[in-house]
Amino acid sequence: MKKSQKNCAVCKEKGGKKEFPLVSSGCTEQELSVSEDPCRIVCDRKVRQAHFFMHQDHSHEFYELYYLVSGGCRVFLNHTIYHLDAGGIVLIEPGALHHTIYEMTQESERIAVCFDRKYMEQFESACGSGWKEKFAKNPYLRVEGRSRAFLEELFRKLTLEKEHRDGFSDLLRRQGILEILASLARESQEDRQIRIEDVPEKAIQTAAQYICAHFREQITLEMVAGQVFLSPSYFSRQFKKLTGFGYKEYLNHVRLKEASRLLRESDDSISEIARLCGFTDGNYFGDLFHKIIGVSPREYRKQYRAQSHLHPDTDLRHDLRQ
Repeated sequence: MKKSQKNCAVCKEKGGKKEFPLVSSGCTEQELSVSEDPCRIVCDRKVRQAHFFMHQDHSHEFYELYYLVSGGCRVFLNHTIYHLDAGGIVLIEPGALHHTIYEMTQESERIAVCFDRKYMEQFESACGSGWKEKFAKNPYLRVEGRSRAFLEELFRKLTLEKEHRDGFSDLLRRQGILEILASLARESQEDRQIRIEDVPEKAIQTAAQYICAHFREQITLEMVAGQVFLSPSYFSRQFKKLTGFGYKEYLNHVRLKEASRLLRESDDSISEIARLCGFTDGNYFGDLFHKIIGVSPREYRKQYRAQSHLHPDTDLRHDLRQ
């Protein structure tokens, strides 16, 4: 039975004072926090049964490496469906909305490594600029043979150094992230193809791209389905099946992502931001923002500016459900 989950703003006590993250992430008992780790690194390994379904899509303000040890899954990331089997890996950039769908016929095991933005900056400083853009453009990679064994050993070392800490562990963990990024950069220089299975899947990816290009307009399910020459009912079913999102759910997330950016980076009024993001009803925008993000648009802006002023590199919490 599908278990409903509700996003909420996570608050924590620090020095007798409550702190709120900038965006909620859906609290679960398994929640792990990058911000609470001294190195701002979390490495988590889980086995997913064939029936497992990730109910909640999400984004976060740090990098995530999602690596499949065994089994199979689809990762919907930045309007593209990536098929992963053993050895497949995707690098999820900060703020990217993503959803993982596991194969229903086999058990899967995955490793998720989350790390602060500063490590990508350090890697670019050492290896040359432009890697952030290269990874964002081509986030999928499949490693094989000795490269795969080497990468899995690096993941294993991250976990061991966290579990058996001494005076050198934090340094080794920080260096470990840089070594992983360097290894992936080396592998990424090889030509690789994204596997797209069939015509419906290509159509759904085209539809997702259309939504992200036209979300400011009053687009409907029927309009988007027409763009890819599918009936609305068939399109709706396939969109949910292949991406993990309902059509309206995905459209709202795209709009709210842009609204969050405008709240952080502009001085536009709340009503103007709602209009710019495709919402015709300001009250609906406010209610939806509070439901998904966990706070009102006004409070979100206030929290962001307060935290940015006090803690310029404040990170967000993240749960590793996928």
